[in-house]
Amino acid sequence: MATMSLRISDSDKYEADNLFKKLGITTNSAINMFIKQCIRMQSLPFTPTLNTPNQRLLNSLEESETIMKELKEGKRQGYTDTDSLFKELDKWLINTK
Repeated sequence: MATMSLRISDSDKYEADNLFKKLGITTNSAINMFIKQCIRMQSLPFTPTLNTPNQRLLNSLEESETIMKELKEGKRQGYTDTDSLFKELDKWLINTK
């Protein structure tokens, strides 16, 4: 059996260890799974891309998650159609004049 060593930031190792623990596997097992999958597929098991989300997109995604949570908790009003949305907007506009 061979031994490998790799360098990784402390924070990435911590996050990976926690993720794999939640998944019920060790980091060592996860790395072995990755390598076996690469061998089986004869490629990486994901598509490398340079299309990384920018901060504006990440902020928007976070905001949408907050909105959905508030809708479920009844802290925010939602609309099922545009007519009800525009009626509320009209009320708001009248009240702000």
